[in-house]
Amino acid sequence: MSTEKVSGAVMRELVAAVAGPILPSDNRESWLRRAARNSGASYRQAKALFYGEITDPHHRTVSLFREAAGRHEARNLATQFQSLAGALNVADPDFHRDTIIALLGAARAISNLNSAGTEGVRDDTNSRRGSD
Repeated sequence: MSTEKVSGAVMRELVAAVAGPILPSDNRESWLRRAARNSGASYRQAKALFYGEITDPHHRTVSLFREAAGRHEARNLATQFQSLAGALNVADPDFHRDTIIALLGAARAISNLNSAGTEGVRDDTNSRRGSD
């Protein structure tokens, strides 16, 4: 049995990374429900993680949230690569052709990795409501 623990602040940051920003239409419960949906965990697990009831870094809920945060970061990186490729294409497509191809290929590869093994897990970062 592991005696290693993670602080509540780290767990709250993990929940926030998965849930995304609190929208004007959100309250704490709807925001935690979105985090739960995005991670594949239950609302109760998301709430327990947020309020520091889960401190074991090897807990299944922590793993679900870390994986969801990784998927979110991967999507952001792929989007940045696509944006940069678009900007280079506008600036000088002939000069930057190899870089554009590389950036779009990297974005596609990241997107393919991101979608592998996530069947059944929805990502509703921009969703405003749903049920658990």
